[in-house]
Amino acid sequence: MGAWAYDEMYGCAAGSVPAAPGVTPLPTRRARELAQGEASLQLPAGVLRHVRRSLSHWIDGVLEANALARVVALPAQVAQGLAQALQAASQGSSLLAGLADALEQAQALQRMSCGATPRPTLVREGLGLLMRLADLESDWAAQQAWLDPLTGLPGRRALLQRLQAELSRLRRQGDDCCVALIDLDRFKPVNDQFGHLVGDQYLAAFAGALSSRLRSYDAAFRYGGDEFVLCLPQAGEQEARGVVERIRRGLAEKPLVKAEGRELYAAFSAGVAALDPHKSLGQVLGEADSRLYAAKRAGGHPPVGAA
Repeated sequence: MGAWAYDEMYGCAAGSVPAAPGVTPLPTRRARELAQGEASLQLPAGVLRHVRRSLSHWIDGVLEANALARVVALPAQVAQGLAQALQAASQGSSLLAGLADALEQAQALQRMSCGATPRPTLVREGLGLLMRLADLESDWAAQQAWLDPLTGLPGRRALLQRLQAELSRLRRQGDDCCVALIDLDRFKPVNDQFGHLVGDQYLAAFAGALSSRLRSYDAAFRYGGDEFVLCLPQAGEQEARGVVERIRRGLAEKPLVKAEGRELYAAFSAGVAALDPHKSLGQVLGEADSRLYAAKRAGGHPPVGAA
């Protein structure tokens, strides 16, 4: 099970309820991506499945125990497993909020199980968490089917789902959100000169570089070919342009890949547009696309915000 081992340890020892871990960037080399890709897709679903089974077993124990017997504490691996799944979902997943809520719920239930909480309350709360886990497991499996196999990033369907969720949030709460459409400059010569295997390495490395430089609540998607899209919640156009420029500067510091003794750096053009409650997603993406190709016509990677 990788970083999280399924065990049968019970109890409420200090530190047994983990905090949500940090973001782990995607690998930046295709060899590493191919070696780990299958495991990375299976780990979260496997973790959620074991968490759900462990929770179900604990609920059965609470129901079947003698009324005078002390309730066994919720297994620590329930919260540990949710923390692991939360870490794996941190690349802008639409499930991030649900996993975070489930982790808080599991931590609260573990504390309750260590005290004098009545059994019916423990069972009710446990069943509520069990239903949430079943929904998350189903949603996770559907999301994983949308991942791009080369880069490990979510694809176009996942992008549209995420943007629709952000647009709905904007209409309800007025929160800012921008998209940045990114197109690699001079990618074709990489394929032509060094071959498609190096081209694939280049794309996978670029995807990893994007992901590692985003805020925890941002998301990167592969739109198709050498085009990528960033979803940047809580960012107006000026801040979104700053995010793009920070990524551009970071990419200039070191090569993405080495091929035939040469270091290959990445350059890209980008167009930024803000979600608008009065515009469709197609209109917003169209605006970003127009600004992207204006940048291309200007020679590639000038300031990205001007229309």
